[in-house]
Amino acid sequence: MPATTGNITTAVPGVVTTTSTAVPAGTATPLPKNTELGPCTCDLTANGCDVNCCCDDDCADSDRAAFQQCDDVVSSISDRRCIQESILFTVNTNVKEEVNNTIPGLFCIQFDNNVDRNFYDYETVETITTTEKFAEYTTTYGGPSYQATSTSSGTSFESILKSGSPIYTIYESGALGQLGLPRALTTRQCDDTNPVAFLYDQHFECNRDVSDLAVQCATLPSLYAGTYFEGFKVIKSPAIFQTDSFITLINTTVTTLEPPTNTSTVSNVTPQLYNSTYLESITLSNQLVCVDYQGLRGPCDFTGQGTSIPNPSYNRQSNRCSYVVSEVEYVFTHNGTEGILAVEVRFVLTDINTTDLPLTQTFKTSFVKLGETSTFKRSGNPGYVIGEPVLAGTLEPSALDPAVLTLFQNGSNSWLTMVTSTATGQCISEANNRVPIRFGENMRSGCSFRAFLSNLTDICGLIQDSVKTALIGNITTNTRIATFGNSNPDVIGDWVRVLIGSAPAGSSGTQEGLCTDLVLGMHMEIVYINVGSLANPQPKIIGVSIKYNNPQNIRYQCIGPYCQPGESLSQAFEVVSSVSFIDASKPAVAIVAEPPTFTAKLPNDFFYPFFVGSGNRLSVVSPLIYLLLFLINRLLVR
Repeated sequence: MPATTGNITTAVPGVVTTTSTAVPAGTATPLPKNTELGPCTCDLTANGCDVNCCCDDDCADSDRAAFQQCDDVVSSISDRRCIQESILFTVNTNVKEEVNNTIPGLFCIQFDNNVDRNFYDYETVETITTTEKFAEYTTTYGGPSYQATSTSSGTSFESILKSGSPIYTIYESGALGQLGLPRALTTRQCDDTNPVAFLYDQHFECNRDVSDLAVQCATLPSLYAGTYFEGFKVIKSPAIFQTDSFITLINTTVTTLEPPTNTSTVSNVTPQLYNSTYLESITLSNQLVCVDYQGLRGPCDFTGQGTSIPNPSYNRQSNRCSYVVSEVEYVFTHNGTEGILAVEVRFVLTDINTTDLPLTQTFKTSFVKLGETSTFKRSGNPGYVIGEPVLAGTLEPSALDPAVLTLFQNGSNSWLTMVTSTATGQCISEANNRVPIRFGENMRSGCSFRAFLSNLTDICGLIQDSVKTALIGNITTNTRIATFGNSNPDVIGDWVRVLIGSAPAGSSGTQEGLCTDLVLGMHMEIVYINVGSLANPQPKIIGVSIKYNNPQNIRYQCIGPYCQPGESLSQAFEVVSSVSFIDASKPAVAIVAEPPTFTAKLPNDFFYPFFVGSGNRLSVVSPLIYLLLFLINRLLVR
């Protein structure tokens, strides 16, 4: 290796001298050729004994006596082509194979006169000292790695919006972003980086942690409605990224983001981009729903608050935060590949207190194509698709006209549903806030209600009524379930009745802290069959049954240091509902026809001249047979 030049600094009291001298190149430790280099690889501690390393010279005999085993990896290289012990395998049979090792080389068949085949070739390999040489090695010997391979200098955009494409936004500052739809990922916490997927109707729920409601009520952006539609606009189509005029606007805006020398330039250029025809504002829907502290839903009344949605505010007397966002829904109007034409946002605002934390928020998107009206999303065509909600409606009998079947009007959340809970696990009694049952997915959902020791015995009947309402939802004896995913409500025969088991009787309390015969669970079974071809089966529901769990006694049990008289003690009891799908399809039976009867028909003179046919009669010509036997005998004699 050539020597390199470096600077050497010498410190002298009062004087600092720097000289340039040649730095000798380092020499690597030479490695002998064709030599075993690791005779004791478990010896990892210098000047110390390694546990279970019998070949360690630092270990005394007393140390080795304490070892459970020897971790030495000893390999011997033989110059004879033998069957080595390392390649002898034991077969899991009753036959024992024994190898006689008393005679060395018994199984050797010849000598190996090429020693190099047993060692690596490392003498011709040099230490890498340049990036060019390093790149040569990685190119020749490298494999998959975590290094980013993208060479793109920026974000690439599609020419048109496609299904699943993100929807881009422009902020008032000129920054480019993507419209987000928060969802839960690895935990129940909301992840705000999830982008909206074009043309996909999505529905997510996640939790928001609020550590101090009094402080964060007015400061946490995720609680304020304006966060989801103010201060940015939606880009109609990524095709505008390819236009010269938009590129000019982008470049001009980016330039003005640098520290300006003339403030008037910044104030003029940014509005030019933000107010361009390439962008679409998100309009606020007039379908705003507010939920008061009692859980009652209704139209929002912002009288005295102006036309916009008020900021969340905290009332220290009631300890409640008002106008908190609990649900966000974006409704996009599009025209296919031409892009987005309009965006509307709908909110559900609610009042919360500390007992409602963590806050559960719901986020939805829906896409409507321009010109399409009265659309209805089926759950299959015709058979149910796995993961789609099970359609349900109610049969309204009429004395004059035939019975009319009406679908539940609030979408899948009001069809066949199960009980759900708040972020704290409490049961939700609202009929529109339940978990939809999706075809083919066995589910178990639950919630809890809290009862106090002081009044548990007095409210046993009320508890049973509340539990029944939470379990059964809006299902009645008039509820009907669609047999197919596209069943027509006008065809009553394509809808099946729900078989409901015996309803729970009223519960009573006979002792303090005890409720007897309380039903806390329900199980639903849905039986279906596959119809059509084996290659393309179409699931059809043929029956639905609901069974309540067996009654049980619940007793208040106080555990812990706070079980003291006079304390407001409460205990949670779990309410459970479940659903399972049963496939009752009959397997296809292959029908094989019986083999045909083979009928052989021969002409009458087929055996001529041994037999002579005469009509339907055969006569034997005996002289010819005698002659034939005579000839055969003569041949055998010879």
